[in-house]
Order: sequence, then C-alpha cells, then structure tokens
Amino acid sequence: MNHSNTKECIDLLESNLTAAITHLSNLPYSTQNSAMLGLFREAHRETHRLLASFNDLTFSSLAVRNIFEIYLISKHISSDQKTLYSWYGQSHKDSKEVRDGFIKLMEKKGLDTRELKDIQLFEDQALKQSPFESKGSFQVRNLAEKYGYLDDYLFIYKLSSKLIHPSSMKIMIYDVLIENSNYQSVVFQVGAYFSNRFSTLLESVVANA
Repeated sequence: MNHSNTKECIDLLESNLTAAITHLSNLPYSTQNSAMLGLFREAHRETHRLLASFNDLTFSSLAVRNIFEIYLISKHISSDQKTLYSWYGQSHKDSKEVRDGFIKLMEKKGLDTRELKDIQLFEDQALKQSPFESKGSFQVRNLAEKYGYLDDYLFIYKLSSKLIHPSSMKIMIYDVLIENSNYQSVVFQVGAYFSNRFSTLLESVVANA
C-alpha cells in the first residue's frame, strides 16, 4: 500500500466518523448511542491528529495506537449491554483515582479538600442508583486476543511504548528511526488497515442504532 492509498483510507475513516457522529447525534438519547458518540468523537480527534502527523513518528504511532484501542472498545461494547455498563462504570473509577490524587496532594499542602470530597460523595451516591459498576478498565491485550488482533497489539504497543516514553531506543537512535522510512510506512499501513476495520464497524453501528 503506497503513501497515497494509506492516506485515502485514513481520510475515508475521518469522513465516515463525521457521518456516524451526525447520524447518532440526531437520534433520541440512549445509553448505547451516548457511549458510541463519545468513542466516535474521540476516534475523529485521533484520526485528525494522525493526518496532521504524517512526518512525526512519535505522534503518528500514538494516534494509531489510540485508534486501534478505540476500535476494540467500540467493537466490545456495541453489542453487549454488560460490557456497555462496565464502560460507563469505568468513568467513576477513573475520576475517583484522579480526584484522590488531588486530595492527597492538597492535604499535604494544608489546603481545603471538602469540596472535592463532596463531589466524590455525590458521584458515589449517583453510582449506587445506576445500573453501572465501578470496575477497572478493559485490558486492551485481552480485547485484542478476543477479536483476533493479538499480533497487531504486540506490534503497536511495543513500538508506541518505546517512542512515547523516553526509552533508551528512542533517545539513542531516534534519528536513525526517522531516517529509515520503513518504520513510518509500517505505522501508517497499520493505521490504514484499522481505518478500514473501523469504517466497517461504523456501518454496523449506524445500521443498528
């Protein structure tokens, strides 16, 4: 797949995401549609970032990784109410972890944390009245294995983790990595492949919304 065809696949995903977002936005509220809208909007932002970072191996690797992850999550929750409710419950756990960090830091500095604790209490009570459970995040490796993408996961996560973090590989040989276009080419081929997979998923979600 050449550079032009790769970009066409990613452009098409961006266009398909725009259409899916518009369609779901015009439908009556439902738990399912709300979750898919959030995921598709984030995928649209990541697709835009990928198109804007064709000459940056680090950012393009991160964008492809995120598109891959959003695709797996979207696929996972699109036809299973139990996993859909688990997805909503994760928001509570995520915000609690962040808020706990703020509270501990502020208490160390002698600052008033009552407002943050009141917000946490309100969220805890709201969760009890909902059908959702506050559990941990989905394990992306498990999702990849379940849907037949384990090899893709191993490649994408190994490469992106080395390029996103200040690893020895990135720091010592980054110039070599960007001089060799093979790395960038493979990253975009993976991005194009999952753009096609994502576009197919969009058709299914929109048809069943």
